[in-house]
Amino acid sequence: MVPGESDAQRLMSALVKATKLDPSMVSERHALLRQISSILWWLNPGHPALSIPALNRYLSLPIERWIDDQYRQGFEGCLQVNDEPSTLCDEIALEYDPRTGWENVQSIVKDVRDRCQHRPRGDDEYRTFRLFLCEHPHIHSSQALDFLVELGVQFKSLFEQIPEQFTRAGKFYPCPSCGWPMQIQRSEVCCGSQWCEKSVGVCRWSNGQLYRLDTGRSVPAVDAQDRYRLNTALWKFTLIPGLLERRLHDRLAKLGLRPTLWPDVDLSDVKVEVGDLEIWLDAKVWRSTRMLGHRLANTDAKGIWIVIPDYQKGEVPSLREQCEYHLILTESQCVTKIARLCRR
Repeated sequence: MVPGESDAQRLMSALVKATKLDPSMVSERHALLRQISSILWWLNPGHPALSIPALNRYLSLPIERWIDDQYRQGFEGCLQVNDEPSTLCDEIALEYDPRTGWENVQSIVKDVRDRCQHRPRGDDEYRTFRLFLCEHPHIHSSQALDFLVELGVQFKSLFEQIPEQFTRAGKFYPCPSCGWPMQIQRSEVCCGSQWCEKSVGVCRWSNGQLYRLDTGRSVPAVDAQDRYRLNTALWKFTLIPGLLERRLHDRLAKLGLRPTLWPDVDLSDVKVEVGDLEIWLDAKVWRSTRMLGHRLANTDAKGIWIVIPDYQKGEVPSLREQCEYHLILTESQCVTKIARLCRR
């Protein structure tokens, strides 16, 4: 958790723990719900304390409808869908607890990075590894992964079983944006990533078929047998940011530049040279920019430009206040700034 944890952070942490508890652990869940009720009453003393049955119902409602923005740290959506923890619930846990989220991913990636630094073609091998993660949101168990073996990476450290609630009649539906299996037991179908929802929108069922709302096209199903998905932490902190990283690369290439993805075995996400100037970019796709701010405020990344999605443009001023020593830009602001440098 973030040092000096606030009441708001304790509230969100308790909500996630309660939602993720096994249904059989009734007394433990009730204890957490009583704690949540007490925190909510403490934060809003003018309102009556919520009962346990009421809180159980509220877990399936969008949190923006019953928790003030100042306390939910910018998170939006339902913690629970059809009595199962939602991907939002996972994202909150990953952004709040570095041991299960960011640090866990970093340890996996760091092991590969450390090995690649001592290999003759390490830079290329590391780039192949990162592209592999971005291009394989799901994978069949029979697929040959010899290069992972050479890098000392175990299959089970990267991939996990696709949860049953993500399948329908033995099939799953890959997100049109990132390719990760979508949460299908809901009216608006999506993978749960804010990036994907903002990029391609959501899907809906019609006559037993799943359709994209942005294009009207059907979403093809994939047989779930013997298939695995990239584990949730890698999806959150590697695959989704990889979409922004690769898009930045492509947009800079269109300016006539020669950007490099994950240069020098991951010293940054993208490096580009404009004349004699080297620019290092670090792409961040977090649902809560406040939690991102906490993370960046304790990170030394002098000279690296921090790039966030365009849909978070309104959060740039507050992020800059939190991280006064970092240059914070949206994707478009970054590309525009570099384009201006090219014209000098």
